[in-house]
Order: sequence, then structure tokens, then C-alpha cells
Amino acid sequence: MTTELPPSTPDAEEKQLCLSCLTPNHLANHFCAKCGAPLTSYAATAPFESIFAEGSVYRQAAERPHKFIIVLGIWLIFGGMALGGLAITGFSLADQDRVHSIFGALFGLGLIIFSGLIIRKTTRNYLARKRTNEQAPDS
Repeated sequence: MTTELPPSTPDAEEKQLCLSCLTPNHLANHFCAKCGAPLTSYAATAPFESIFAEGSVYRQAAERPHKFIIVLGIWLIFGGMALGGLAITGFSLADQDRVHSIFGALFGLGLIIFSGLIIRKTTRNYLARKRTNEQAPDS
């Protein structure tokens, strides 16, 4: 018994699957159109593109943390950043120069808020994933 393949259409184009989210992408793309993960070696090694490739790692860690060690790492990285923002805010408010004091305090508060949001998002996503894994029936 032979199986015939469907005729190829002229508009059919070969796609490359993202290993992170399984989204089909054009072969010319260096990054996934959906999740931003690097698709080619060029995306991970080119000087400017490697910045985006590293950002993909942080996005994946924050959005889909699989293990507690990832959450702990995010807490250590961004917790340190929040403490630095707290120190900047404290030193800025003690400064006698009003202009530097205001800008330093705003910068420090921005670091605290940004770090807190990343920590909150990562922890919430980890706990939600853990709950859904516990509630899923064993197959």
C-alpha cells in the first residue's frame, strides 16, 4: 500500500519551529516571533543580538519557572537590585542638593518597583504552575 503525499502548493513555505514555544517561524528569522527565543546560532553569538538572546532567558525564567532554584535565583538577582535601589533612595534623600536628591530618589524607587514586579511575577507563575501540576490527573 502506497501513500501519496499531498501536492505542494506554490505558496507553501518551509517553517522552522521554535524549541521554546513550538511556534512556526520563517527560515530567515533569527528570533521567534511569539516568545523572542533565539532560533539560530547567529542570534546567540552576534554582539548586538546576544543581548536579546540573554533577555529571552530572563523572560522564560520569569514566565515559566519549572524549578524552585530558578525562583530563588530571580529572588537573589532582583532582590539585590531592590536593596541597591533602597540604598540609592536613602543616600539621595540625605543629599543636600535638591535636584540630585529628587532624581536619585526617583531612580531608586524605580529600581525597587521594577525588581518587586519581576519577583512577584516569577513567584506567582511558579506557584500557579505547581498548583496545576498537583491538580492534574496522573496519566
